Amino acid sequence: MKKFLFVALLLVLPLLLPAQRRFENPVIKADLPDPSVVRIGDTYYAAGTSGDARRVYPIYESKDLVTWTPRYTIFNSWPEWTAGDFWAPELFCLGSKVLVYYTARQKSDSTSCIGVAVAEDINSPFIDKGPIVKTTNEAIDAFVIEVDGELYITWKAYGLDPSRRPIELLAQRLSADGLRLVGEPFTLLRDDERQGMEGQCIFREGDYYYLLYSIRDCCTPQSDYAVSVARSKSFFGPYEKYSANPILTGNDGKIQSCGHGTMVRTRKGRMFYLCHSYLKGKFRQGRQPILEELRIDKDGWPYFVGGPKAKERF
Repeated sequence: MKKFLFVALLLVLPLLLPAQRRFENPVIKADLPDPSVVRIGDTYYAAGTSGDARRVYPIYESKDLVTWTPRYTIFNSWPEWTAGDFWAPELFCLGSKVLVYYTARQKSDSTSCIGVAVAEDINSPFIDKGPIVKTTNEAIDAFVIEVDGELYITWKAYGLDPSRRPIELLAQRLSADGLRLVGEPFTLLRDDERQGMEGQCIFREGDYYYLLYSIRDCCTPQSDYAVSVARSKSFFGPYEKYSANPILTGNDGKIQSCGHGTMVRTRKGRMFYLCHSYLKGKFRQGRQPILEELRIDKDGWPYFVGGPKAKERF
């Protein structure tokens, strides 16, 4: 009988260990700001900002959100219409196709626009379709969501407005193929606190749409970047900002600041947020991706299981 129990335990342990394994942040030890992540089948793919590098937007692959391998770059050379500043790619799956919405500086007038490229699948070449969001003096940080069968693109606007109006997160409907704007833009959320607002990620859970967004200083040695949240029962708003914001910050240990990420669900429905961070005393290493589990509390507000701790239980 004891031998039987011992053999049974050996068979069960390998099934339990993955849920109990520990991992250490950052999960990608590379300068990969503004990470976007999608799950295709049982594999995760992430892309991030590449600035003015000649090869644009590195793609990483993972089976568990913890161990990542570089695969390829989305563009091997700059698209014709661009003049650099390749920021914040946003991966989006549309059937078997994969689209990437990305920020770049337009060669003709030096404004920041949002372009789009499409691949037949994650292993196929991305074909650039040019800029699609050019409606404000600054359009950056795209995020795309499907709402009741319609596609919507969201972005940060007015960050460089000469009248110094508050930053707004705008949204507009997309065509069914995701390649054209439809109708007029509308406001989701405004930075009335004048603390910065960008890097938004929107998802639905239960009765609410949750809008995660990043605040404060993203990119200097004094960075205090953090993640806040607002919610609404309609994608179109109005959104209520959480009184306990921010919900993810740097800590007293390893992480100085963190933000601008994407939520992804595992096959079992667990929610994880992949965002970038500065490590304390290691500014020159750049913004490295960290992983945090996200849950909803009894009052209907999201929280991160371990906050910004360096080590989490996966």
